[in-house]
Amino acid sequence: MLERFQMVTVPVVKVRVPASADPCHKGTLTIGDWVVPCVVGRAGLVSAGLKREGDGRTPIGVFPLRYGFFNPSSRPHFPGDLAFPFVPASGDMIWEEAEPNYNRLVYADDGERMGDRLTRERTEPLFDVIVPIGFNDSVARMNGGSALFIHAARADFTGTAGCVAVAAGDVMGLVRRLRPGMLIDIDFEPGCNVSEPADEQAPIELVRFSALQPGPKLLVTGAVHGNETCGPDAIARAIMACRIGALSVRRGEVTFVRVVNGKAYRQGTREGDRNLNRDLREATIERDNEDRIANRLCPLLREHDVLLDIHSYRSAGEPFVFLGPENSATGNQPFTKAEPETSLALRLGPSLILHGWLDAYAKSIAEQARHGGTGNALSHAVGTTEYMRFSGGYGVTLECGQHDDPEAVEVAYQAIVSAMAHLGIIEAPAPEPVRPRGIHLVDVVLCLSPGDRLERDWRTGDPVATGQTIARRASGEAVVAPRDGFVIFPDAAAKPLQELFYFGVASDRFS
Repeated sequence: MLERFQMVTVPVVKVRVPASADPCHKGTLTIGDWVVPCVVGRAGLVSAGLKREGDGRTPIGVFPLRYGFFNPSSRPHFPGDLAFPFVPASGDMIWEEAEPNYNRLVYADDGERMGDRLTRERTEPLFDVIVPIGFNDSVARMNGGSALFIHAARADFTGTAGCVAVAAGDVMGLVRRLRPGMLIDIDFEPGCNVSEPADEQAPIELVRFSALQPGPKLLVTGAVHGNETCGPDAIARAIMACRIGALSVRRGEVTFVRVVNGKAYRQGTREGDRNLNRDLREATIERDNEDRIANRLCPLLREHDVLLDIHSYRSAGEPFVFLGPENSATGNQPFTKAEPETSLALRLGPSLILHGWLDAYAKSIAEQARHGGTGNALSHAVGTTEYMRFSGGYGVTLECGQHDDPEAVEVAYQAIVSAMAHLGIIEAPAPEPVRPRGIHLVDVVLCLSPGDRLERDWRTGDPVATGQTIARRASGEAVVAPRDGFVIFPDAAAKPLQELFYFGVASDRFS
């Protein structure tokens, strides 16, 4: 089923800027094997959500290129046989940078605003040929950035006000290589780890595709933890696939939240002020960044039927799906939708399925109290999927592997496609279920002193035999497996009264 989507190609203009460059506005523009120097905003690149009017920065992201303009006065012989649509710019055109038509093409009356017109005379002919970049234009956000184009660079190759520019001699080479449906992909060069100011007022961006036929409502979230980037990368790819029709949304709707915790994501840290995926609830009094996010996220969760929350983890290990409890009217988490949730979990790709989180965390609380800790309330274990279940829906957590594993993005993307196909949201064959390897979390071992350590570099899902040493206390005492089972969430950096590892056994849930 998925091969159909993998063979789709999209024509892309790729812009890449070295993060360490000085000046910060010089990079390269690539179309296929054609590579030329380019410049971006004089202040460099910025995440699209942080772009502001007049900041001299170019937004990071993938944006459509729909059409172009040329000045017929200065380009009377502009070619008419181009693949990409170009139209002559008239003398009354203005790209509006103020309300009420912010970031729109408007037309001036005779004699008005001569200094704002696209075809006005400039010291250099920078705008003889322009290609608007489809940023902040579908539903324009005031002050979020306007009038971004690809155009000719100044002779001295200084930075732009936010546009992308190539040398004047390369403009026609660019023009002849543009194709209908093309996208521009703007980013730092691969491997750059760039931190940005943590703007706590930046909005949470939602991208929603709503079909004309009724169906389930799926929510896909990434970067609940800011240092887990496979989710945002895979969601960006899925959004593009939906926009160009490679994924055809036909029933219900899917809402993508590429970055839930913007502050943590821009810092490159797990948390902004605290762990958003613990004690998730609406706060009457907002005390921190995560409270503010929770007050927007919780209503969003309640609006949807199904959640796919994408994560990665610090230690090495294979991808797995975290499933909720079986149906029950009692216990830590009463639940009635175990069947559809399990059916979804078995179709996301990974064969390793874990369950038993809340009960295992309850044991962690009891152990902390037994060793003199104040402990947390059980609500501290409530994250996105737990909240979703308490709200009447269902959802799973997808752990795509280690944070920096390049395969994690592919795991996440294929899971998004499979979830949408399984729910009937996209026009695609339903995926077959995997043969699961289930692990039930049944116990936890705490770090009790700074000298406690794991016996070796365990990975989540590693099997252990009865009596096998998993860890050692500072005294040298061995902590052994009470029976055949598995090491789960080993934490070599655990501090006293934090979880050193969880212990799981083979699940009989899928037999």
